[in-house]
Amino acid sequence: MNNNSINVGFCENGAGYGGAIISLAAFLEKIPSEFRPHLFTSLGTDPYRRLERLGRWRHMPAQSLLDPARLRHGAPFASTLDNVFNMLPYALRYYRAFRKGGVDLVYLNNDCSCNMAAAVGARLARLPLVLHARGFNADTRGNRWVLQHIDHCIAVSRAVKRELIELGLPAEKCTVVPEGLDLTQFHPQAPDAVLRGELGLAEDEPVITLVGGLIDWKGQDVLIEATPAILEAFPDAVILLVGSAYGKDNRYAEDITRKAGAPALRGRVRLLGARQDIPVILSISSVVLHASTKPEPFGRTFLEGMAMGKPTIASNEGGPLDVIEHEVDGLLIEPRKPAVLATAVKRLLSDPVLSASLGEHAARKARNYSIEHHTKTISTVLHRVMQSRRTGFPPPSQRPHEE
Repeated sequence: MNNNSINVGFCENGAGYGGAIISLAAFLEKIPSEFRPHLFTSLGTDPYRRLERLGRWRHMPAQSLLDPARLRHGAPFASTLDNVFNMLPYALRYYRAFRKGGVDLVYLNNDCSCNMAAAVGARLARLPLVLHARGFNADTRGNRWVLQHIDHCIAVSRAVKRELIELGLPAEKCTVVPEGLDLTQFHPQAPDAVLRGELGLAEDEPVITLVGGLIDWKGQDVLIEATPAILEAFPDAVILLVGSAYGKDNRYAEDITRKAGAPALRGRVRLLGARQDIPVILSISSVVLHASTKPEPFGRTFLEGMAMGKPTIASNEGGPLDVIEHEVDGLLIEPRKPAVLATAVKRLLSDPVLSASLGEHAARKARNYSIEHHTKTISTVLHRVMQSRRTGFPPPSQRPHEE
């Protein structure tokens, strides 16, 4: 290893370009110069190719010698066959890539299962292994194997850490590091009049915004079901759904598009698709929503709304519990209940004093979640892992944001 630098193999094998890869890119923008990123992604679409500006990027598509779908339908020893014919060759490709690139440390971005081959490749290469758990992990033998062999884990929330401990990870091998934001972009600012004009929105029309991929647990369906009750009280309200489908199944996105176009909603629901101007969209928003129907590992979109000084509503489970103090800097509500969501939205739209207070306190709290602090904490973890490999002693436990 070069004494002046650490070559880090960042492995990202998630289903699509969502919060996990957005957060990784934000970290890499600020990573200290002593780290040299080598990026390995299983997907090679344009958003992933653009990562090349942040480090040496390589497309590492998974290849199946045996059809996984057929293996799942009754083949004897299906799991063993899948490992031998599909996962092991993929792991060997990672092993060779790590060796060829002079990688000193392997960093798995997201959850264990999607990065299994990279984890095996790292073990074969005898490299230190860090898991940045930006998602929850199922209780499988494979996931437990990864957790047994990592040097340290970075969890995005206490909820994720609790689950990892239940899967056998020693508590001292896990550091909670919440996501970080570029606060030069996400901060209170005047509503963007140009965007309002482009969307044909009057200045006094309330705007309720939900940012999230069109996948079946982000809660767009709950919001659409809540919309008639919102419109009954606020007929001029506009719902903005920001995000696109990713993964292999677009049925949920197609269903949301169909429901949003229903005559009963009178065109008050707008699907904006994937956007790069999230701060501008949030600037025109009256209320920002996080409506996930499954516990969110963290949920950076609610934090973005808070940083913009917007009254924010989030589900009272998972990551938001680490950040939001109910009725002080946001509202925490029971998820999966359209009537509860509608009531919370109407409460904020009808009470400008409460909304302003929540937004002001939210922006103040969000200052604690800068990308600079996030990057510094992760960098410290990586340094300690490398030091422990050199000395043979485990890294000291550190638990930022766990006091």
